[in-house]
Amino acid sequence: MEYAFTAHRDGISSFINQHEFITELDRQTKDIGVFNLGIWGIFFRPLAGGKTIFEEYLQKKAGGINRPKTREIVESWKSMTPAVMVLEDVKEGMIHFEDVMTKKQFKVEMDVSQQDLPPAGSLILGYPIHEAEKAEFFMQFTIFPVKRTEALISKVKKAAAPALAEGKSPERFMQEDFDTVLAALLGTAEEPEQAAEEKQTEWANDMEKETADAIEKGLSGDEYPAELVPAVIDLWKTFCVKKTPTIRKPEAFAAAVEYYVNSISLNGASVSQAKLAKKYGVSASTISSRYKEIEGALTDEAERFAAALTS
Repeated sequence: MEYAFTAHRDGISSFINQHEFITELDRQTKDIGVFNLGIWGIFFRPLAGGKTIFEEYLQKKAGGINRPKTREIVESWKSMTPAVMVLEDVKEGMIHFEDVMTKKQFKVEMDVSQQDLPPAGSLILGYPIHEAEKAEFFMQFTIFPVKRTEALISKVKKAAAPALAEGKSPERFMQEDFDTVLAALLGTAEEPEQAAEEKQTEWANDMEKETADAIEKGLSGDEYPAELVPAVIDLWKTFCVKKTPTIRKPEAFAAAVEYYVNSISLNGASVSQAKLAKKYGVSASTISSRYKEIEGALTDEAERFAAALTS
């Protein structure tokens, strides 16, 4: 994300703005649309001189990734395809999904005891990375409520029907025409009163949400692309789920999250704790303490987050 929005920021913004349905959405739904169009553009559209930005990233940056695990994570993204899925059930720590378009079934391993999972029957929009029988998601996914599943599946299939009738495979359709799927899922023409329903991140308490708001405000300047914000909020959500932090001052954790994001950047980005202390109105020592909490809690996720944020 960091490489893409540094090297191709204007191109990605222009690509996103070409999709007029985005302008008709409320702010929360628009954020979801912009994020998904950004991911689709980076990985599946030829926005870098006939290549995808991801292909360009591999050519220019993959050789500089020294850690085998990080290289493995980045290489695994080659198997990624946008997908609309139904959450079938949860068994023995595995969440079972069925792809609406391909009918393929797969499972994702999660610590279900620490995850606020949607109920069976929920519709999920995301980017599964398949490895043998299991998969994991690239960054966050979007959850639609169970009561809308049937209607939304009908809309997606209707949008796909012309391309499939012409012989496109479901996988190719999702890679090449994903914007029609996104418009079907997020569009407000038929269901205006439900457009943004249940798409907001759920927080355990007001302080977690206030911290998320402080993070979003802190990243709203020219230093960071707007499309990076959902990924950082996802990082904060992961930390909250794992640690249930006691938050006295949201700005302290917001500053620590920004410092953490810079510290794991594979592109060598950096920002001082002193600068962040002034920006957020907290002490550098407090940022250091909160940063250590975040770093310790996200050890297992660090390389995945670093690769995703930096690509």
